[in-house]
Amino acid sequence: MENKSSENELPASQAISLTMTFCFISAVFIYLIYSNNIVFGSKVGGWIYPYFKNTDPISLWIPLTVLFLAGVFIYVGDKLIKKYEKATLLGCFLIAVVIQILIQSLYHFPMGQLIKSDGTNSFYTPALQHSPAEILSQYQLLAPSFPLHARTNMPGKILFFQFLTIFTTSPQIMGYLIISISTLGGLILYGICKHLFDDKTLALYAFVLYTLIPGKQVFFPILNTVTPIFILICMYFLVVYLDSKNRLFLVLLGLSLYSLALFEPSPFITGILFIGVLLHAFVQKKILVKELIGILLIPILSAVITHLFFLVFFSFNLWTAGQYVVKDAMEFNLSAQRGYSIWLRENVKEFFYAVGLPILMIFIYFLNSIFSQWKILVKNIANWCAIHIYVVGLLLTFCIVLFLGVNRGETTRLWIYLAVFFQVPAAYFMAKSVKSNTMFFMLAGVLILQSIISVLKVGFIVP
Repeated sequence: MENKSSENELPASQAISLTMTFCFISAVFIYLIYSNNIVFGSKVGGWIYPYFKNTDPISLWIPLTVLFLAGVFIYVGDKLIKKYEKATLLGCFLIAVVIQILIQSLYHFPMGQLIKSDGTNSFYTPALQHSPAEILSQYQLLAPSFPLHARTNMPGKILFFQFLTIFTTSPQIMGYLIISISTLGGLILYGICKHLFDDKTLALYAFVLYTLIPGKQVFFPILNTVTPIFILICMYFLVVYLDSKNRLFLVLLGLSLYSLALFEPSPFITGILFIGVLLHAFVQKKILVKELIGILLIPILSAVITHLFFLVFFSFNLWTAGQYVVKDAMEFNLSAQRGYSIWLRENVKEFFYAVGLPILMIFIYFLNSIFSQWKILVKNIANWCAIHIYVVGLLLTFCIVLFLGVNRGETTRLWIYLAVFFQVPAAYFMAKSVKSNTMFFMLAGVLILQSIISVLKVGFIVP
């Protein structure tokens, strides 16, 4: 889908200088986290993630092993991905899982304790107490009796834990499974980027960055780390359809949209990015006007049929369940006295760290680059390249999520799904402009350092 003729590539020497600058600035901010000088959340807004009073010294072998595995991920992965794609992706997937498990192992509390705690993870207890049929058929009746987070979420997360019990009853092993399942999102993001930009190195970089998202790493094994999979699989089916024109993928898209609503409806706002993908495909004449009708109607029909299936066989009404959750979220903001205007700025600050410090700096560079040539681009919308449409769509998505004001605080956890999409411009910049595995390894090292320091110093999840 990429339109190469419309690119204005930055010279490699300048791109490398920019990358080193972003990494250096990020290191300064990471030091501020290390010295307890950054507030995660807002004291004025009434919600913060506290720093641990004492941090135990860590074994040096863990960060060194993580860096070594990241190097294998990047250098060996890029060398083999073009000839041995499937085998390379399998190896990279295993490396990604190990990297995340090692970093999470530095946290003050074991995953088993976090999963069993109703304060940090409210879905485990209801999953043991009720059957899937009970959860679906009696959801609104049972929900008020659930622990806090389960009471304010769709039933999909409870069903997810019931799915995990098929494989194990150990909460600690469930934590490893959650990390592994979450990592599948990296493979899906790889597929999306490969179809959008036709560049396997870029797609591999996106996989690496997905693995190292700080906001995701500090919240393992909470199920918000799994949410990105549901929206990514929706986008994957769309981009694959655009290349294959196989309508089966539109049917699967509808099923995936229903699954997303059942698990976590928030990512639906990223539909703006889907519109951008369709717009670019239309401008590039990959689809015709008459095809747009099928692209819209088939997924909707598939989702409606799925809804009717659950309504008839499980007496579960997705629409009324969604209304209940939205109402509860609004009531929470009022009862917790989380004001709207305060969190407009505080959410931005917290999200800056959650995405990854150098990642958001690259995104800001992209925006400046686009707006500096805005007059030219507006006159030639047909020649916009995919990354320009993607970045502008992502900016619009972020602004809408921010100004809606549904989430006031805790965006490190609640906006993990959104942080995933910010990794793509950074992967594009590193693959198309910097073109250096060594510089990309430096960038990855900064993200690893940010995650390790954050996991060690800040109590994001306290049972």
